[in-house]
Amino acid sequence: MAGKHKREWKVPFFEGLCPTVEDWAQMAAYLDGEGSILINTQKRGSREARGFYLRITVANTDIRLMQWLKDKFGGNYKDANTAKYYEGKNWKRAYHWGTSSHRAAWILHNCLSRFVIKSEQAQLGIMLQENLGQHNFRGRFKSVPREVQESRKELKQRLLVLKAKGINGVPVPSGPVAKTA
Repeated sequence: MAGKHKREWKVPFFEGLCPTVEDWAQMAAYLDGEGSILINTQKRGSREARGFYLRITVANTDIRLMQWLKDKFGGNYKDANTAKYYEGKNWKRAYHWGTSSHRAAWILHNCLSRFVIKSEQAQLGIMLQENLGQHNFRGRFKSVPREVQESRKELKQRLLVLKAKGINGVPVPSGPVAKTA
């Protein structure tokens, strides 16, 4: 049955989009190599009452990939360059494609068996979206029970540990790297 309702994301097609098996394999590879799986905090509300949402992104310097992602999976892309950041650097123009919430969960769900690197991250993103679906408080952050808020915070923290740069999930200290002799 087609995903008639926006919240139905555990299906192979979504809002009129029906990627092929090959498209799903390519998407998994792009997310594995050029992508990010994120649990973001919503910017509205008090610090204690802010909600979370799932987001996925892919970055690349070729706009053809961005258009392919948008055509096959929806979402949007934008020019990632800012004059201040790229000034004086000999870098190609970069683009970021992304999507969030139900569409992001749909993509992760259908790519899950194809991931080489990011399957654990994808599972955490899917768990967040399932949690959001089970405990939908329609934007009234203050009415979210504390234990639900804590479970969402824990998912975000677990994802951050998986994404940490360093050995065995221990983050690399920020700042200049000391040279060894």
